[in-house]
Amino acid sequence: MSAELLLYDWMPDVRCYAVRLGLSLMGLSCTTRAVDTDLPPGQRPAALADGLRPPVLQAGGTRLSRPCTMLVFAARLPGVEPAWLDPVHAWAIMDWLDFGATALDTLVTLRHAAFGATLPVMPDTRPLMLLLRRMEDHMAARVLAGEAWFAAPAPSIADVVLFVVFALSADLGVERDTCPALRRWARGVRHLPGFAVMPGVPDYA
Repeated sequence: MSAELLLYDWMPDVRCYAVRLGLSLMGLSCTTRAVDTDLPPGQRPAALADGLRPPVLQAGGTRLSRPCTMLVFAARLPGVEPAWLDPVHAWAIMDWLDFGATALDTLVTLRHAAFGATLPVMPDTRPLMLLLRRMEDHMAARVLAGEAWFAAPAPSIADVVLFVVFALSADLGVERDTCPALRRWARGVRHLPGFAVMPGVPDYA
Protein backbone atom coordinates (compact mmCIF):
# COMPACT_ATOMS: atom_id res chain seq x y z
CA MET A 1 0.00 0.00 0.00
CA SER A 2 1.35 3.42 -0.91
CA ALA A 3 1.86 6.05 1.76
CA GLU A 4 -0.87 8.63 2.36
CA LEU A 5 -0.46 11.75 0.27
CA LEU A 6 -0.24 15.05 2.12
CA LEU A 7 -0.26 18.24 0.06
CA TYR A 8 0.86 21.51 1.60
CA ASP A 9 -1.39 23.83 -0.33
CA TRP A 10 -2.11 27.48 -1.00
CA MET A 11 -5.45 27.76 -2.77
CA PRO A 12 -4.71 30.75 -5.08
CA ASP A 13 -1.41 29.32 -6.35
CA VAL A 14 -1.72 27.94 -9.88
CA ARG A 15 1.00 25.36 -9.23
CA CYS A 16 -1.01 24.02 -6.31
CA TYR A 17 -4.07 23.87 -8.54
CA ALA A 18 -2.14 21.85 -11.12
CA VAL A 19 -1.29 19.28 -8.45
CA ARG A 20 -4.80 19.20 -6.96
CA LEU A 21 -6.30 18.81 -10.43
CA GLY A 22 -3.91 16.04 -11.42
CA LEU A 23 -4.49 14.05 -8.24
CA SER A 24 -8.25 14.42 -8.61
CA LEU A 25 -8.24 13.33 -12.27
CA MET A 26 -6.09 10.32 -11.38
CA GLY A 27 -8.56 9.35 -8.66
CA LEU A 28 -6.09 9.77 -5.82
CA SER A 29 -7.20 10.84 -2.37
CA CYS A 30 -5.02 13.46 -0.74
CA THR A 31 -5.03 15.33 2.54
CA THR A 32 -4.45 19.04 1.99
CA ARG A 33 -2.99 21.35 4.57
CA ALA A 34 -3.41 25.06 3.92
CA VAL A 35 -0.24 27.08 4.42
CA ASP A 36 -0.18 30.81 5.09
CA THR A 37 2.61 31.90 2.76
CA ASP A 38 2.85 35.25 4.55
CA LEU A 39 4.21 33.55 7.67
CA PRO A 40 8.00 33.65 8.12
CA PRO A 41 9.72 30.30 7.48
CA GLY A 42 10.18 29.68 11.19
CA GLN A 43 6.42 29.65 11.75
CA ARG A 44 5.53 27.36 8.85
CA PRO A 45 5.03 23.58 9.09
CA ALA A 46 8.21 21.59 9.59
CA ALA A 47 8.07 20.26 6.02
CA LEU A 48 8.35 23.86 4.78
CA ALA A 49 10.70 25.20 7.45
CA ASP A 50 13.68 25.24 5.08
CA GLY A 51 12.07 27.89 2.88
CA LEU A 52 10.01 25.72 0.54
CA ARG A 53 6.70 27.18 -0.61
CA PRO A 54 3.55 25.33 -1.61
CA PRO A 55 2.97 23.07 -3.31
CA VAL A 56 4.91 20.47 -1.37
CA LEU A 57 3.81 16.84 -1.54
CA GLN A 58 4.69 14.43 1.26
CA ALA A 59 4.30 10.68 0.83
CA GLY A 60 5.94 8.78 3.64
CA GLY A 61 9.63 9.63 3.49
CA THR A 62 9.31 11.24 0.05
CA ARG A 63 8.98 15.02 -0.15
CA LEU A 64 8.56 16.74 -3.52
CA SER A 65 8.53 20.45 -4.31
CA ARG A 66 8.00 20.68 -8.08
CA PRO A 67 4.47 20.26 -9.50
CA CYS A 68 5.44 18.25 -12.57
CA THR A 69 7.58 15.88 -10.51
CA MET A 70 4.60 15.38 -8.20
CA LEU A 71 2.42 14.42 -11.16
CA VAL A 72 5.00 11.91 -12.42
CA PHE A 73 5.22 10.46 -8.91
CA ALA A 74 1.42 10.25 -8.65
CA ALA A 75 1.05 8.67 -12.09
CA ARG A 76 3.34 5.84 -11.01
CA LEU A 77 1.40 5.00 -7.85
CA PRO A 78 -0.41 1.65 -7.66
CA GLY A 79 -3.97 1.75 -8.93
CA VAL A 80 -3.52 4.78 -11.19
CA GLU A 81 -4.61 4.29 -14.78
CA PRO A 82 -1.36 3.74 -16.78
CA ALA A 83 -2.55 6.07 -19.53
CA TRP A 84 -1.70 9.11 -17.39
CA LEU A 85 1.95 8.26 -18.07
CA ASP A 86 1.45 5.88 -20.98
CA PRO A 87 4.70 3.92 -21.35
CA VAL A 88 4.25 3.74 -25.12
CA HIS A 89 4.10 7.54 -25.34
CA ALA A 90 6.13 8.35 -22.24
CA TRP A 91 8.80 10.40 -24.00
CA ALA A 92 6.25 12.59 -25.76
CA ILE A 93 4.40 13.06 -22.48
CA MET A 94 7.59 13.98 -20.64
CA ASP A 95 8.61 16.37 -23.41
CA TRP A 96 5.33 18.29 -23.16
CA LEU A 97 5.44 18.05 -19.38
CA ASP A 98 8.82 19.78 -19.46
CA PHE A 99 7.36 22.44 -21.75
CA GLY A 100 4.45 22.75 -19.33
CA ALA A 101 6.78 23.29 -16.39
CA THR A 102 8.36 26.27 -18.16
CA ALA A 103 4.96 27.62 -19.19
CA LEU A 104 3.61 27.21 -15.66
CA ASP A 105 6.55 29.13 -14.21
CA THR A 106 5.98 31.88 -16.79
CA LEU A 107 2.32 32.07 -15.81
CA VAL A 108 3.19 32.23 -12.10
CA THR A 109 5.65 35.08 -12.65
CA LEU A 110 3.16 37.10 -14.70
CA ARG A 111 0.30 36.53 -12.26
CA HIS A 112 2.48 37.62 -9.36
CA ALA A 113 3.36 40.83 -11.17
CA ALA A 114 -0.29 41.46 -12.00
CA PHE A 115 -1.96 40.47 -8.73
CA GLY A 116 0.54 39.63 -6.01
CA ALA A 117 3.03 42.46 -5.94
CA THR A 118 2.84 45.43 -3.57
CA LEU A 119 2.37 47.67 -6.61
CA PRO A 120 0.65 45.42 -9.17
CA VAL A 121 1.18 46.20 -12.83
CA MET A 122 -0.15 44.48 -15.93
CA PRO A 123 2.91 42.57 -17.17
CA ASP A 124 4.12 41.98 -20.70
CA THR A 125 2.25 38.83 -21.66
CA ARG A 126 4.06 38.26 -24.95
CA PRO A 127 6.21 35.40 -23.55
CA LEU A 128 3.04 33.59 -22.46
CA MET A 129 1.34 34.30 -25.78
CA LEU A 130 4.26 32.73 -27.64
CA LEU A 131 3.94 29.61 -25.51
CA LEU A 132 0.20 29.44 -26.17
CA ARG A 133 0.81 29.85 -29.88
CA ARG A 134 3.10 26.82 -29.90
CA MET A 135 0.46 24.87 -27.97
CA GLU A 136 -2.25 25.94 -30.44
CA ASP A 137 -0.18 24.97 -33.47
CA HIS A 138 0.57 21.57 -31.93
CA MET A 139 -3.06 20.86 -31.02
CA ALA A 140 -4.28 22.00 -34.43
CA ALA A 141 -1.92 19.46 -36.00
CA ARG A 142 -3.07 16.79 -33.55
CA VAL A 143 -6.71 17.40 -34.48
CA LEU A 144 -5.87 17.00 -38.16
CA ALA A 145 -4.21 13.71 -37.26
CA GLY A 146 -7.37 12.56 -35.49
CA GLU A 147 -5.99 12.99 -31.96
CA ALA A 148 -7.67 14.80 -29.06
CA TRP A 149 -4.84 15.09 -26.50
CA PHE A 150 -1.40 16.62 -26.40
CA ALA A 151 0.94 13.65 -26.30
CA ALA A 152 -0.96 10.36 -26.28
CA PRO A 153 -4.26 8.81 -27.39
CA ALA A 154 -5.70 9.43 -23.91
CA PRO A 155 -5.31 12.36 -21.49
CA SER A 156 -1.97 12.40 -19.72
CA ILE A 157 -0.26 14.38 -16.98
CA ALA A 158 1.02 16.74 -19.68
CA ASP A 159 -2.57 17.73 -20.45
CA VAL A 160 -3.11 18.57 -16.77
CA VAL A 161 -0.32 21.15 -16.56
CA LEU A 162 -1.00 22.63 -19.98
CA PHE A 163 -4.69 23.02 -19.18
CA VAL A 164 -3.84 25.10 -16.11
CA VAL A 165 -1.57 27.33 -18.19
CA PHE A 166 -4.21 27.86 -20.87
CA ALA A 167 -7.21 28.27 -18.57
CA LEU A 168 -5.57 30.70 -16.13
CA SER A 169 -4.10 32.83 -18.90
CA ALA A 170 -7.55 34.42 -19.07
CA ASP A 171 -6.79 36.25 -15.81
CA LEU A 172 -4.06 38.17 -17.63
CA GLY A 173 -6.28 39.26 -20.49
CA VAL A 174 -4.59 36.99 -23.02
CA GLU A 175 -6.68 36.71 -26.18
CA ARG A 176 -7.76 33.10 -26.75
CA ASP A 177 -10.22 33.55 -29.62
CA THR A 178 -7.28 32.79 -31.91
CA CYS A 179 -6.82 29.41 -30.17
CA PRO A 180 -9.79 27.29 -31.33
CA ALA A 181 -7.90 24.00 -31.04
CA LEU A 182 -6.89 24.77 -27.46
CA ARG A 183 -10.40 25.85 -26.51
CA ARG A 184 -11.83 22.60 -27.89
CA TRP A 185 -9.17 20.58 -26.06
CA ALA A 186 -9.75 22.50 -22.81
CA ARG A 187 -13.47 21.71 -22.95
CA GLY A 188 -12.48 18.06 -23.20
CA VAL A 189 -10.36 18.35 -20.06
CA ARG A 190 -13.23 19.98 -18.19
CA HIS A 191 -15.48 17.01 -18.98
CA LEU A 192 -13.07 14.39 -17.64
CA PRO A 193 -14.20 12.47 -14.53
CA GLY A 194 -12.65 14.02 -11.46
CA PHE A 195 -12.18 17.48 -12.95
CA ALA A 196 -11.76 20.00 -10.14
CA VAL A 197 -12.43 23.68 -10.51
CA MET A 198 -10.38 26.63 -9.31
CA PRO A 199 -11.63 30.20 -8.99
CA GLY A 200 -10.45 31.96 -12.11
CA VAL A 201 -11.00 29.07 -14.53
CA PRO A 202 -13.84 30.38 -16.74
CA ASP A 203 -16.55 28.09 -18.07
CA TYR A 204 -15.51 28.92 -21.63
CA ALA A 205 -11.87 27.85 -21.12
